[in-house]
Amino acid sequence: MFKLKFLLPVLIVISAAVWWLMPHYSDEDKGYYIAMFCTLTHDGRDNSPLAMQQIIEGSNSDYALQKIHFQSGLAEHLQSVWQDLSAEQQQQARQESLSCRKVMSEKLLPGRAVQ
Repeated sequence: MFKLKFLLPVLIVISAAVWWLMPHYSDEDKGYYIAMFCTLTHDGRDNSPLAMQQIIEGSNSDYALQKIHFQSGLAEHLQSVWQDLSAEQQQQARQESLSCRKVMSEKLLPGRAVQ
């Protein structure tokens, strides 16, 4: 009985800590990264996380009060979703930016309409 009284709160605390430390990305951030990724892909440019970082951090103005910080975990997750797509889906996404946004949004933003 003593073990259960001790073990249950410890498990709750550990579960809460794990949830708190996991990255949580807003739908706005996901949409921004999807749009940038698809633009780079459609233009035939490098769509690696490094290229995305250069664009995001390079677009910050020196006088901006709130600078956008690059989220490497989200960019890497986008790359892994891209790698999981079939060759046919990747080819279609390279040709049409809307198709790219639609496919990537289905994976990262389920239930959201693509505009």
